[in-house]
Amino acid sequence: VSNSEVVAAQKAQIARIRPSTVTAWVASVKEVETDVNTAWLFNYGTVPPSVEAVIGSPFSLHCNTRSGTTFRLGFSLIGKELPELGVAYPVPCPENLRRPERIKYFANILTDETALRAWHLAFYFDTRPFVYWESVYSLMVTAYICVSLCAASIVFAGDANRLVLHPVENMIAKVETIRDNPLAAMKVADEEFKIEEMTRAKTRKLEKNKGPFKFLRDIMMCKGKEGPAELMETVILEKTIIKLGSLLALGFGQAGASIIEHNMNGVDSACVDAMIEGIRVECIIGATRIRDFGTATEVLQSKVMTFVNQIAEIVHGVIDEFHGYASKNNGDFFLMIWRKTAVMDATKLSKLADMSMLAFTRILGAVHRSPVLAGYRGHPGLQQRLGKNCRVHLSSGLHYGWAIE
Repeated sequence: VSNSEVVAAQKAQIARIRPSTVTAWVASVKEVETDVNTAWLFNYGTVPPSVEAVIGSPFSLHCNTRSGTTFRLGFSLIGKELPELGVAYPVPCPENLRRPERIKYFANILTDETALRAWHLAFYFDTRPFVYWESVYSLMVTAYICVSLCAASIVFAGDANRLVLHPVENMIAKVETIRDNPLAAMKVADEEFKIEEMTRAKTRKLEKNKGPFKFLRDIMMCKGKEGPAELMETVILEKTIIKLGSLLALGFGQAGASIIEHNMNGVDSACVDAMIEGIRVECIIGATRIRDFGTATEVLQSKVMTFVNQIAEIVHGVIDEFHGYASKNNGDFFLMIWRKTAVMDATKLSKLADMSMLAFTRILGAVHRSPVLAGYRGHPGLQQRLGKNCRVHLSSGLHYGWAIE
C-alpha cells in the first residue's frame, strides 16, 4: 500500500513470495503436524493447491482506492469462487466488502506517519462469519427485549388500571353525584363503606378457599387483588370532598360561608339563594386602591387585567401569609378582612392588629421591589401621562369595627 503507484510497484516486486518458499513452508507445516512431539504447537490445517498457487503468484492485483490517492498491489485468497472451501462470493479487493465485514492489519507502531504513507504491508481479513453471528445474536437480543417490554407493559397496564384509572373513574362518578346533589356526599360515603366491607369479606372468603394452583394462575393471567385498596379510596374520597369545599369557598369567599351552608342544607330548590339574613361580626377591615388607575386603564387598555392581576398576586399572597383573607376586588380596589372570633381575647386581638399593619407594610414594600411591576416605570405611555418618574403606587387604609356578614 503506497501513495505512489511507482513505489507500490517496486515494493510489490520485492515483497513477492516465491513459489519455492510457499512449497517449503507448506512442507514444514506438514512435518510439524505429523510429528507427535510438535503436533500440539500449531494447527494450521491444510492449504489447497489453488490457494498455494495464489500465495506464490506475483502482486499483480490492483485495488486502488476510489479517491485515487492510495495504490495497492497484491493478491486475494478469496478472489475467485472456491466451493470446496465455502467461498461463494469472490472478493478480489477489500472494497468488495462492507466496512464492518473486513479488518486491516499493518505495522503502524514502529513506523512514523511519513514512512507509513510512503509504503507499508497490509493484510485484509474477511470477518463476514463473525458479523453474521453477531447480527444473529443482536436480533435475538432485540426479540428478547421486545418480549420483555411487552410482558412488562401488560403488567404495568394492569397495575395502572387497578391503582389509577379505576379509582379516577370512581372519583369522577362521585364528583358528578355530589355536583348534582350536594347532600348525596354522605350517601356516597356510606355506599363506599359498604362496598369496601363486601370486598374485604369476599377477599377473606377467597383466601380461605384458595386452591394450590390459584396463586400460579393469577400470576400467569396478570391478575392482582380485586378492588382498590381501602386507604387509597379513602384518601381519594377525602381529597375530592376537600377540593369541592375549597372550590366553593374560593367562589363565595369566607364571608359567604353561611350562604354555602344555607344552600347546601336546602333541598327544596336547586336555586342558589344569596339573600339570607346576615350576622354582625367584629373585624379589622383593610382597603387598598391602585393610584392613577384610570390613566393606567387608558394607556394599557387590554393589558390592564394583567396589570391588576400582577398586583393582586402580591396583595393576596401577603394577606394570606398574615392570616387575613381577601374579601372583595373591584377593579382598582381590594378589600381585606381580619375577623375577630368569639374566643379571641385582647392580647390576640392586638396581635391580629399588628399583623394587619405589618401586612400592609409588606404589600407596599413588595410592590416597590417587584421586578415585574418595575417594568411599568419605563412604559412610554405612562411616562407621557404621569411623568418620567412614574411608578406603581398603592394607597391603603385600616379600620376596626363591626360589619354585617
